[in-house]
Amino acid sequence: MTSTEAAAEDVQTKFEDIQISFPKGEMSFQVANDEDQKVYFCLGVRKSGSTMFSRILTFLARRNQINVVDLPGTAFRSGFTVADWEKADLSEIMKPGNLFSGFRALPQGIANSENFKSASKVFMFRDPRDALISQYYSDAFSHKLPEEGTPGRELFLKKRAEARSTGIDDYVLKHARNMGSTMLGCSDLLTDPTCACFRYEDYVFQKRRMIHKIIKHFDWQCHPGQIENILREIDVVPEAEDTKKFIRKAVPGDHVNKLEPQTIRRLNKHLEECMTVFDYY
Repeated sequence: MTSTEAAAEDVQTKFEDIQISFPKGEMSFQVANDEDQKVYFCLGVRKSGSTMFSRILTFLARRNQINVVDLPGTAFRSGFTVADWEKADLSEIMKPGNLFSGFRALPQGIANSENFKSASKVFMFRDPRDALISQYYSDAFSHKLPEEGTPGRELFLKKRAEARSTGIDDYVLKHARNMGSTMLGCSDLLTDPTCACFRYEDYVFQKRRMIHKIIKHFDWQCHPGQIENILREIDVVPEAEDTKKFIRKAVPGDHVNKLEPQTIRRLNKHLEECMTVFDYY
């Protein structure tokens, strides 16, 4: 065996292939197990900058030799819905040396784990009214579909048909309580000393500042030139709105322009508890 092969084998021994089973199926993950590192989580709420946030964290993690595990993405591509796996015991894969990313909610099976409670975390949230606007356009036009022939694909096609046949005002009112419930399910993170929280509106135009805060919180390193590289990729604000693109507008306060005043008043009532907890008015 050459020295190069020996080194490669040594690196491989830090990884484990772990299979997680749940009532509707199973998923396999390759996870690191590096006792010199921590367990890291990148958390968010759907349509609240979560894709951008995950891209930044993935970029930074890999430059700090941290393995990235996209559990929700793996499930989605395999045709599983969140309901299929969100209550599963996932403690077995929560090993040091991994960043667990891609979350658009806080699954119960993860929140209940002691490994999660002691992990280092970052969390991004957004005005739920703007998130609902973004969710409407995503469901109706821009979100990628799961693989052909999977139950998840059929479910998403039904969601797309529903969104396209519904006016935006009716859509946001119908989905408001679910959005509020998702955000309230993450509310403990706001006071969690292991979690750094980021309000979308404060950082969507200050991504460099956000990156430096993430690096400091996780005690990571990143060369200034590498930070410039990721900023060139993710610091995108469309010049004009395109309802069929994933990054449609990005500007805060969009619900004011898209919804009727009476809809906003009703929405505020539906989301009252959530908006109070997350300090939106």
